[in-house]
Amino acid sequence: MKKNQLPDKAKELLENGSVLITGADVKDGVAERIQVYFADDGEAVMDIISKDDLVQNFPDEGVFVLYTANDGKTGELRQLEMFEGEEDMYFRTDKTRDESDEFAGVPTVSFMETVESICALKLKKA
Repeated sequence: MKKNQLPDKAKELLENGSVLITGADVKDGVAERIQVYFADDGEAVMDIISKDDLVQNFPDEGVFVLYTANDGKTGELRQLEMFEGEEDMYFRTDKTRDESDEFAGVPTVSFMETVESICALKLKKA
């Protein structure tokens, strides 16, 4: 899918009750913080949640992870699957059952928080 089509697809998924993931902090194969977007009162709302929050509130409508290719021209929203391992629940987009969390290589939550802080800067006029 071309990159410019992703917002339209994201809008459709959000309007249908799905959750979108745009960032994840994964340490030693376990998700610690996850940046999610969901629909609330007709708007896309961002929140940062824990892995336990996602496990307990995994929507029936699905969870999708924003993936963009290295060429910067294409991307997709990959469906996230949750499955039970021997000791924990795990999340993956690559259709494997490796017992570690995998989120299609999204940036870290801290990176995304920094980007959002930059977007919110009020600059002095020249």
